[in-house]
Amino acid sequence: MKEQYIDVNGWRTRYARAGDQGTAIILLHGLGASLESWYPNVDALGERYRAFAPDIVYFGKSAKPKRAPQYMDFVEFTIQFMDTFGLERAVLVGNSMGGAIATKIAILYPDRVAGLVLVDSAGFGPELAWWLRLRTLVDVRPRGTPPPWLTRVGLRAIFDDPAHLSDELLTKLIGIEQDDQAIRSARRVLKIGVDWRGLKPDMLREIRDAAHQVTVPTLIVWGKQDRVVPVQHAFAARKRIPNARLHLFERCGHTPQLEYPAQFNSLIHEFVQETGERNGEKI
Repeated sequence: MKEQYIDVNGWRTRYARAGDQGTAIILLHGLGASLESWYPNVDALGERYRAFAPDIVYFGKSAKPKRAPQYMDFVEFTIQFMDTFGLERAVLVGNSMGGAIATKIAILYPDRVAGLVLVDSAGFGPELAWWLRLRTLVDVRPRGTPPPWLTRVGLRAIFDDPAHLSDELLTKLIGIEQDDQAIRSARRVLKIGVDWRGLKPDMLREIRDAAHQVTVPTLIVWGKQDRVVPVQHAFAARKRIPNARLHLFERCGHTPQLEYPAQFNSLIHEFVQETGERNGEKI
């Protein structure tokens, strides 16, 4: 992926893109992550579509405003990102926190969403990994920049089988994870919706309890061995979202797009094709 920068409503935004024709696909990463979460996906999807992967504001190498982040900042950022590129509608693909953002956009702005893909999405249950909840109470990081070996262990904790990770991909992920400013910013965002008990009730009301309002075609994708957001939330999402389809990856953790990129990219292609046919669009 080739990184680029653009101004989105005054926020300097890092992004990657591929492809110049076909359906627009916006790839939204999770908490504490970056566009590297879509490293094996952007160029592959760009062979048929227009694929965009931003560093969401407050994350990665994008702007980190000093003011306290608000949940709606991320919804507005995504809409403004689309506006910057003149995208009237797009398929939104969101992993973890990105899934919660995409769901809220589908509820508030259905005319801007051609399809919704939720990848191990937050928002459909209170249960979250213990170490994520602990971070809302204390900063468990060592002082200074954590050593690469410790960051590597932390990154591998979200995958079912670390063998699926290439050294090249790990190096890219570690580069972001070791950025002290990005780490502090991620903790600020985490505390918006999570406390020591798990996902806060108001976030559940915003996403899970309102998910019946989603009217766009929806695909739910989950790793069965997700230790960050448990697979039971996938079934909760399918129950709440009308006509949603569910695909589970066996022996897979929190980021199927990284553990099984070829299969994941094929799923997205099939979904976009089906969605276009359902909407009477030529894709």
